[in-house]
Amino acid sequence: MKKFKAHTLKPRFQDTPSVAVVEVDAGKCQLRDEGSTRGVHNPHWGDTKVASFVIYPKPTLEQDYQPDPPPAFLDRATVPRLCSEMERIRSEAKLAPPEKTPKPCNRTAAAPTKRKSPRPIMRTAVATTANVEAFGDLVATEAHHRRFHEAKTSAVIGDGGNWIGPLAAMHFPDSFQILDFMHLLVYLYAAAISAYPNMLSRSWPLYTSLLKAAWRGKTKDVLAEMERHLARIGAPAKDTPGDNPRSILARAIKYVRDNESRMKYPDYRRRGLPITSSLVESLIKQFNLRVKGSEKFWCRERVEGVLQVRAAYLSEDDRAERHFSQRPLPRAVGAGRRGAAA
Repeated sequence: MKKFKAHTLKPRFQDTPSVAVVEVDAGKCQLRDEGSTRGVHNPHWGDTKVASFVIYPKPTLEQDYQPDPPPAFLDRATVPRLCSEMERIRSEAKLAPPEKTPKPCNRTAAAPTKRKSPRPIMRTAVATTANVEAFGDLVATEAHHRRFHEAKTSAVIGDGGNWIGPLAAMHFPDSFQILDFMHLLVYLYAAAISAYPNMLSRSWPLYTSLLKAAWRGKTKDVLAEMERHLARIGAPAKDTPGDNPRSILARAIKYVRDNESRMKYPDYRRRGLPITSSLVESLIKQFNLRVKGSEKFWCRERVEGVLQVRAAYLSEDDRAERHFSQRPLPRAVGAGRRGAAA
């Protein structure tokens, strides 16, 4: 990282990617105080920040590879389940259950469809418990190694967190910033059921209308429709609880308004870019398998080392093997074993 800041760092990779994507997100791990007596002292949650670096092939055609939303995003049985799995909204609003038990999508009966979204070629990863500034430097260093700044098309994808935009603007000023569509979907669904609480016959058509408009990049139509319904039910007062339908709808409007410039989805798809951060979401789960657990309490320095090793093993290059092949062996291991001290 010091060489990167001094502009003396040479990239590890020779080829310049056609399409380069950085996905960033944050996870959690349990920390504890260091230097205390036996046992876990002052247990508390800490953030783990993760970035996924993926290259994609050059798009063969300058056209939208999927102009219509996936059927799962318009299925009454699937959408509530998808939303319940998204942690961000789950803690802020109780999603209304369907009035009737809907029939699930019959995907087994349908003929297999050809993959439309771009297929990733190679992934590498970085992770840390450091602050956003240090994480940004780490991300920029890895992107330099991968020659992402030289790519013809590049993007940074995130969930709309207020730390992601500044990070992308500082280190990737020429890249597209994309709002993860899955997080947007959850907000749109929460907005629809808040506009018509316990009235699926009214809220579901509203959700599908909002979803289709957002998928086609008609952000102003999405905002206008939600604002119309907020005017109908009334804006929340300062003391309105956060789980009140008015508060939920107002929060969804603010989310869309804050991320309006990151919702040009048809343009992103025409450029061969993905529109979800599913790869980094999956990557965080792979990190969590190692560092997150009900009885895992880490000292910050120890978990930082584990994250670095985990990132090396999860990267689809030879960095883990190269490190251990060049690492000096300890005194009592293999050919490096030494005799007894004099």
